Order: sequence, then C-alpha cells, then structure tokens
Amino acid sequence: MLPSLVATDLDGTFLSTTGQASERNVAAVLKAAELGIPIVVATGRPARWLQCLDPIRPAHPYVLASNGAVVFDLAEDRILERHTVPADVCRDVAQEMRAICPDIHFGVEYGIGWGREVAFPLRGDRVEADVVGGIDDMIARPFVKLLVASRVQSSDDLAEQLAPVCDGRLTCTWSIGGAIGLLEVSALGVTKAHTLRLLADELGADLTHAVAFGDMPNDLAMLHAVGHGHAMADAHPLLVAAGFRRAPGHDESGVGVVLEELLGLSG
Repeated sequence: MLPSLVATDLDGTFLSTTGQASERNVAAVLKAAELGIPIVVATGRPARWLQCLDPIRPAHPYVLASNGAVVFDLAEDRILERHTVPADVCRDVAQEMRAICPDIHFGVEYGIGWGREVAFPLRGDRVEADVVGGIDDMIARPFVKLLVASRVQSSDDLAEQLAPVCDGRLTCTWSIGGAIGLLEVSALGVTKAHTLRLLADELGADLTHAVAFGDMPNDLAMLHAVGHGHAMADAHPLLVAAGFRRAPGHDESGVGVVLEELLGLSG
C-alpha cells in the first residue's frame, strides 16, 4: 500500500548539511506527488526561509512553518492560517524564564517577519527584524512563536530548565544543537503534529498510513502522529529512545532512500 501522505522536516532531515535538498530526495518527493500522494513540509523555519523548497515546487507541497503555527501557500507566497500566541501569557512566561536564566534573550516570529531584543543572537537572517526592542514592544502585534536564545547554554540545557515554565500555558520545543541554545515556544497545543492532523482531516488522509521523517525534538509528536515515523540516523537522542524506524542520515538522502522503498522504486 502506498503512503496516504508524506511529511518531512527540513533541516537535518530533507536538507543536507549544505542546506540543499539532494537530487535523490527531490526525485522521490516528485514521484510521490506524481502518484497522488500529498506532500507536507513541516518545519521550524519561518515562512521567509523556504527558498530551499524551490526544487519541489512542482509537487505543490503543503507547508507547515514555524512548527505548525503557520500554514503557508508556497505557490502564492502567502500565509493561509496562523496560530498566534496569547501575549499576556507569553509576557508572564518570559519574565519567569528570565528570572531562572538571566543570560537568555528573546525574539518573536510574526509569520513572515520577526522581532528581537537588541542582544538576541543573530542566526544569519538576511532580513532585519521588523521590531528591535523589549518583550513588550515585540508582542504588541500578533505573533506565532517566542524564541528563547542563549549564547552560553545548549538547547537541551535550556529545555531542562525552562520548558517546565511553559507547562499548561504554552508549548515549548527545540530544533537546533550547537553553541547557541534556542527554545521555540508556540501557543498551547500547537505543534507540527497538531496542524498535520488538521490538514490530514481536510485531505481525507488516514495518518495511520502516512509516513513522516524528522531528527529533532520538535519532530517527536509528528512522528508519533503517523503510522510510519522515521527518525534520521543522526537524530536527537529523544527520537532514538522513542524507538521509531530509522532512516539513513540527511547527508545520505535518507528521505529519498526510504521513499524509494515505499514507492516500490528501489532494487
């Protein structure tokens, strides 16, 4: 049986270390779309960082950006839906987080644009922030994600200390390793899995027959939501511990390799 839907994360999953999709991954996704299988890209990236999807535009993928807080129409380059964060709840959470970790700095995603505190570590974004100021300045307009960054703590360490502050109020996850820690905080219940379920209902796609690929904690719920979740070979330990099927690494075209098998193209 062919998959009812294919969902994939981008960084560390569909994209190689260079930030580009391999020819093998692209070919497999285009073939799946040709067979009538809906393609869903579910990423922590904001909608302004989706140029890497140009090679699979012919597949007309559904794009769930900002960890499912934004549904983006790639063909028309516009936001179809956004799940915003309650400003008052965010303000309280941010204050409590800073009391625990004074070294953190905040940013927000608005959907396309973004905002940041002056000291927020820049991530190579080619688009300057719409708002540069304090937390109250940033959350004065509707936003979809709070970013919590540290130059001295890893994402895992930040999550251990600060994720409990969000319990019952907001949803906290993370998607990067490296020297700069970064937590990504959305409205309560908003995850890649949440928005994927809504989309699958609209499409009439049975997620028990869907396949999904991911590598970081922000993919965990999505991989649980489908019948065939695949963690990449170099996935975060939380995904490894969950016991998902394993795909080759993102630099080995792992998504393409698995899809070829599922579509009967290998061998």
